[in-house]
Amino acid sequence: MQPGIEGPNNYRVEVSGWDARELFFVEKTLFRWTDSGEKTVGLMSRLREGCVVFVRLIHAFAENVNFPVAYRVQSIAPGEGDGRGCVRLVQLHPRYESNHEAPVLGKAAVDVEASKRMN
Repeated sequence: MQPGIEGPNNYRVEVSGWDARELFFVEKTLFRWTDSGEKTVGLMSRLREGCVVFVRLIHAFAENVNFPVAYRVQSIAPGEGDGRGCVRLVQLHPRYESNHEAPVLGKAAVDVEASKRMN
């Protein structure tokens, strides 16, 4: 999964999260985004399907600040002999209530604040 950097859909990234042994890891690798929308990275760290990792784009310019984006590991396939597993990712998005006005986490924070004021 670790082909050369050539190609318009390959990006240098830093991937971080907790591996299958629940140890924190950080790896620099290539993020590949196919025309069909599939997103994959090649990682040495062993992960579990369904776990969450954070992907941060690496820019050549230091003044660009990039925030990590959360992804769920959809599947893991053996690599091509370089020791890296080919990890397919699906971007995570905030969940919204049925009225689509307030994020669920935001509502939970409001509920906690309200209960603090009542005590």
